[in-house]
Amino acid sequence: MAKNKNLDPNSTADIASVFAALALERLTIAIRGPHLMVTLDHAATKNALTDQLMAELNLVLDKALKITALRSVILRGANGAFCAGADLKAAIKRLDEPASSGADPIVEMNSKVGELYLKLNSFPKAVIVVVEGPAFGGGFGMVSCADIVLVGENALFALSETTLGLPPGQIAPYVVSRIGQSNTRRLALSGMRVDAKEAVRIGLADEFCDAASIEARLTEILNLVGKCAPHANTVTKDLILANEPSIENAAQAFAACLRHDEGREGVAAFTAKRPANWVKKV
Repeated sequence: MAKNKNLDPNSTADIASVFAALALERLTIAIRGPHLMVTLDHAATKNALTDQLMAELNLVLDKALKITALRSVILRGANGAFCAGADLKAAIKRLDEPASSGADPIVEMNSKVGELYLKLNSFPKAVIVVVEGPAFGGGFGMVSCADIVLVGENALFALSETTLGLPPGQIAPYVVSRIGQSNTRRLALSGMRVDAKEAVRIGLADEFCDAASIEARLTEILNLVGKCAPHANTVTKDLILANEPSIENAAQAFAACLRHDEGREGVAAFTAKRPANWVKKV
């Protein structure tokens, strides 16, 4: 992207062209103002985390990371599902693969899944997930990495790994962070399914929306994110995700933001009772 001097990172059309140039088969992309809509779209696997889907999602996130004008990434699922979880068929095939240089191929595969969750969880822009169908196993994990979660009437969740004789290894820390240890233990050790309203009750989801209101509510949330300064959001997310609170780090971050162009503009806009120059609506 940096090599194209004619690309305007603030232009919706130019942003769209970046993603239109990607050869994507299991994701579909749409641009809504300064927001990137990414839809998992592979009916045959119910949007499972296959090697190809993960590679495409990593590629899209890496591109999005470099576009300063983007305010959020929205993840949804097509084909009546959000994400069926891990690609277990691929995992079974790797059982018979010889170890390469002493490395267990299953460990390598699972580590790549973990890297995707880490990237999604720490992504420096707002991550919004809209769930309108099943989100099992790894799909549950992706939801747990989001900043804001909307659920529709058909949303359904399960930590189903233990019913298959497996642990929810890579997603466990994110699930615990999202819904707490007691809820994680209850769901992971039983494999029980949770519907949309129960997901809101336990904190896995933030809001329940019926089919008639979910698009309007998503637009409202995008416009709320659009009122937030992009750099300030990035710094804020870093502080929230810090392992331990640090008075010094927080003070340094606050001072740096106040001295940043955004901070100066934000204070000026507040004083003048006008919108800041970064406010974007869709």
